[in-house]
Amino acid sequence: DGNLISYTTQTNVDTEIRHDIWPTVSLAVGAALMWMLFALALGLYSALRAGKLSDRLLTALALTGISMPVFWVGALLSYYLGFKAGIFPNGGYVALTSNPIKWAWHLILPWTALSVLFIGVYSRFVRSSTLDTMNEDFVRTARAKGLGERRVLLKHVLRNSLIPVVSLWGLDIGAIIGGGAIVTESVFGLGGVGQYAANSIQSLDAPPVMALTIFIAFFVVLFNTLVDIAYAWLDPRIRLS
Repeated sequence: DGNLISYTTQTNVDTEIRHDIWPTVSLAVGAALMWMLFALALGLYSALRAGKLSDRLLTALALTGISMPVFWVGALLSYYLGFKAGIFPNGGYVALTSNPIKWAWHLILPWTALSVLFIGVYSRFVRSSTLDTMNEDFVRTARAKGLGERRVLLKHVLRNSLIPVVSLWGLDIGAIIGGGAIVTESVFGLGGVGQYAANSIQSLDAPPVMALTIFIAFFVVLFNTLVDIAYAWLDPRIRLS
């Protein structure tokens, strides 16, 4: 009938992926929003304070975040804030439809663990892109016309600085939804697509691996398409055809 059946569990691979996709989507979308918001704020502030002490401190923090492995950050958060302090749940997943508050509460630690690395990387991208954009002729022209610094920054500088960042953002979200958050899902026991992929590879279960390869490719293509559409909004010179 064309369906892939797992050698290990004797279940339909399509059914397993449909069941496991929601924890992964929740993890990916929430973490992506978290790291982008923090990266925009820190990167923009760092660019405006370029060369000053605050910029150097943020650079050091970014490099520290980039250097910390996800499994290590996840283990620390899980132990100190989950197990020892009991502030957050120590793992597991609650469906959004059953209880939105518990859904978010269970995902705060996974979102944070996955975001630390990306905040460091993206804040550096935002800083570099913002500094490059601030030296462009159209920014100097906007200032010469008498536009306020806030308007120049938000309408001209930030909007154009986002173009390369959005490209990277789309690729990373697609990769994570396609199973790129294996470590985070495993540390916090979320039971998503990444953990399913890891278990399938470990047991040499070929049908799930084949299905997940197509699954990953689909989301990479999907988010690349969404990025292309976003370009048209960020840069008026680009038109969809």
